[in-house]
Amino acid sequence: MLLSPDQVARLKRIAAREGRSVGAVIRDAVDSYVDPGSDSRHEAIQALMKMNAPVDDWEVMKAQILRSQLGDW
Repeated sequence: MLLSPDQVARLKRIAAREGRSVGAVIRDAVDSYVDPGSDSRHEAIQALMKMNAPVDDWEVMKAQILRSQLGDW
């Protein structure tokens, strides 16, 4: 695997900040790229999609959001 000096420097900074080896940072990056299903962001989106939150027409939802933030101006 050939990395540019800038990429190596960035990886070293990340590893130092997280107290891990550069290899561990690279392995996690590869895992995230190869298997995005295990990514916490993906899991969060899936959880949101499973919620039975009330959804209405965009204009109705927009008006409700504005009313909740601005009150009855």
